[in-house]
Amino acid sequence: MSRTRTALAALAAAAMLLTACGPGKKAADEPSKSDGGVSKSDLPDCPVDAFEKADGKTDVVLWHSYVGNTAAALTKITDAYNASQDKVNVRLESQGVNYDELRRNYDTAASAGQLPTMVAGEDTWTQYMIDNGKTLPAQACIEADDDERAKIDDVLPGITAAYSVNGVQWPAAFGASTVVLYYNKAHFTAAGLDPEKPPTTLTELRAAADALKKVPAPEGPGAEPLAMKLDPWFVENMLSANDQTLVDHDNGRDGSRATKATLKSESATTALEWLANMKQDGLLNAIPSTSLIDHYVAVATGKSSMLLETSTAATIIDQVTSSDKGLKLSDVVDAETAKQFSAFDGFKVEFKVGVAEVPGIAFSGKGQAGGSAFYLANTGTPEQQSAAWDFMKYFNQTDNQVIWTNEGSYLPVRESAQKALTEDPAWGASQRGQWITTAYDSMKGLSPDFPGPLIGPYDKFRDIERTMLETIALGDPANAVAAVGPALDAATTSIDEALTKYNQTTK
Repeated sequence: MSRTRTALAALAAAAMLLTACGPGKKAADEPSKSDGGVSKSDLPDCPVDAFEKADGKTDVVLWHSYVGNTAAALTKITDAYNASQDKVNVRLESQGVNYDELRRNYDTAASAGQLPTMVAGEDTWTQYMIDNGKTLPAQACIEADDDERAKIDDVLPGITAAYSVNGVQWPAAFGASTVVLYYNKAHFTAAGLDPEKPPTTLTELRAAADALKKVPAPEGPGAEPLAMKLDPWFVENMLSANDQTLVDHDNGRDGSRATKATLKSESATTALEWLANMKQDGLLNAIPSTSLIDHYVAVATGKSSMLLETSTAATIIDQVTSSDKGLKLSDVVDAETAKQFSAFDGFKVEFKVGVAEVPGIAFSGKGQAGGSAFYLANTGTPEQQSAAWDFMKYFNQTDNQVIWTNEGSYLPVRESAQKALTEDPAWGASQRGQWITTAYDSMKGLSPDFPGPLIGPYDKFRDIERTMLETIALGDPANAVAAVGPALDAATTSIDEALTKYNQTTK
């Protein structure tokens, strides 16, 4: 493997692992309902102070799949918490290098009755965590706790709404991210595009790609201007940003679980035909969803000029584009891997990168909440449940949320954290600070009235979306547009079957 590809393999692995992003709206003060959940009137007990009455320390475990900067930031916060008091000891345990591995381990532990006290699961887990009966809703602790640290009133409404059902917030904390557009500013200039005015819609993105393709290398890409891994976020964000549901029962939020897909819509057809036309006209470098590095390599080597990817990649991309020392592998991968590829420390990309809100069908940004969420288990002792809640309160404090963003790459979800960051001159002047602020502004625009879908078999749903995207964009380019209708029909049928099976086998 070449120097470029090997270094970027480490970069891409970390970035990917952190990705990690219709009709019938409800008023913000009219919370949605979902079958299998609880309401504020029948919340379970949360023993908020049980650990304080225990003899000695209460040990709790937090499972996660974070890597690199994010894992280091979580460790820093956890170590500080453990050192700040003598009643609780939080132990972090990695359960794999992606959410799929974490989910498999969690399911196995649930079946064996050996769940951890806390788990940092993917944003797609919400309905599953409600239905499994093993989750203590954070709302129960919020309502029962008189501690002022439990009463946080400045979390972005779109985030709270995304993880709340029937007025009940299920996770206790968040690792929020969204999708952004990374682009090569030099290529934009060479194509006669204003690098300070990136595209905001799919139509404008297509126009930019047309202009970029006309500029030969090395001034331009000379090939496929847009690199995009075929991840499900494309479909989900395009539809959610256009207020189009993905499943029935008002996206699974009207009091019943979702039973059928609503993908066959004008919004979906618009987005998928756009994708197909981009491929058909040689403007799209479509990357299989199984790839770790090819979309990054395409941009780093100048083959492509634009990349749609997670905002959590901003810290690492900033490191390889602006740091004098370039890529620091120990910030990206585990110590053993960093040692193995130590010769590639210092890798740099010699061009300026711009970051913009993700272009949409009608406007940029919005979409739906992405990233991760911290759930509490109800299977531990009262002491363990209360100790876990105490740690979550600590984690949510402004100073620690600043660390979570500044060092861990996740977007701030508290307005106080964003305010603290913007008041730091170094943050505002930094490329990374400007990028993350752009992503934050996008996430801040998420509507609490349309918080995205609740889907029980969300893992199956996303597998089906991937197949649909790859059918359209990885086949014969000449047939890409013609493939949209059949692929959408097949996806709808498969999703309906997955929802039926889930509802039949889940209480």
